[in-house]
Amino acid sequence: MWTGISVSDDHAARRDRLEWLRRNITDCDRELVAILRRRQDLAREIGEVKARLGVPVTDPKREAAVVRKAAEFARQAGLDEELIRSLIWQVMSSARARQFTESGGQPRE
Repeated sequence: MWTGISVSDDHAARRDRLEWLRRNITDCDRELVAILRRRQDLAREIGEVKARLGVPVTDPKREAAVVRKAAEFARQAGLDEELIRSLIWQVMSSARARQFTESGGQPRE
């Protein structure tokens, strides 16, 4: 059966699709970085407020709740919960280290 599409046309269409998908991944990465930047800015502001209030940088109960909530979001979205837990812990660890540094303390894990 003749479809009017040659093998080379099909190959070119698949290559075009691949490039389009890769550009979309790059766009997602850009958005992800922007969201992480926004989160970092919010965490910095939280650190400033904590310093003014004289409250500790670390709040283990709050951190655990944030991770649990993120894992729930991941589950609802059909994503790997462990991946999201690990990512959120890493992001919070970075924010915590920055808060310690900016408050004149030493970062701790």
